[in-house]
Amino acid sequence: MKALAVFQLKGGVGKTTSAVNLAALAAADSVRTLVWDLDPQGAATWLLGVAADQKQDKVWSEGKPIGRFIQHTQYDHLDVLAADLSLRKFHQSVEDKRAARQTMADAISRLSEEYQLVIIDCPPLLTPQIEGVLQAVDRILVPIEPSILSIRAYEQSVEHLDWLKKKQWMPFVTQVDRRKAAHIRWVEETAPTIAGLLPVQIGHSASAERMLELQAPIVSCLPHVPLSRAYRELWQAVRQQLKL
Repeated sequence: MKALAVFQLKGGVGKTTSAVNLAALAAADSVRTLVWDLDPQGAATWLLGVAADQKQDKVWSEGKPIGRFIQHTQYDHLDVLAADLSLRKFHQSVEDKRAARQTMADAISRLSEEYQLVIIDCPPLLTPQIEGVLQAVDRILVPIEPSILSIRAYEQSVEHLDWLKKKQWMPFVTQVDRRKAAHIRWVEETAPTIAGLLPVQIGHSASAERMLELQAPIVSCLPHVPLSRAYRELWQAVRQQLKL
């Protein structure tokens, strides 16, 4: 089994959108997939049509069996460990990064009996507890939009998490608006300087709003739009990196 964290310090870069669409594509390819939603706002949970029926904080604070918190979605081969507002206490519930790493590693080990892929939607924070989570996964997928702040946030993460091997980082370009000359220049001049960048670009698209209206991954509800095609390309690149 492979564990993939979707993480970015900068918010609003399509982190959750990427997580749920990759999960839906993996499941459609018959890869048994779990989305572990660690963001208190629960956007990934909501987009997959699930409502949390228990407080996930108990997994971390009380060591409750993780299987009790997993819910099925309407999609074959795709389940969710739902997020809820109790995760606001996540950093209080877990003592330090060592405890977070151990809890996550133990959970991943148990989940390997049921799943081939776990996708963890992380909040845009870099606390010791989140650092512990990141230490437990195989790869970290990082969406980077055409902005200085987005690159700076990625570089800060790489600098701080210097124990990670370079190959564990999987940055990719997202929210490219080709109507903007600045975005085109960024893609042509700046993007190639980002080490390990996946050969995929996710464009800015109004279809993302439709995904919210329909409360479903775009690859499931509107599979033929350009945004869906871009996510299919991203999934193939990620799948190759993970050797699934």
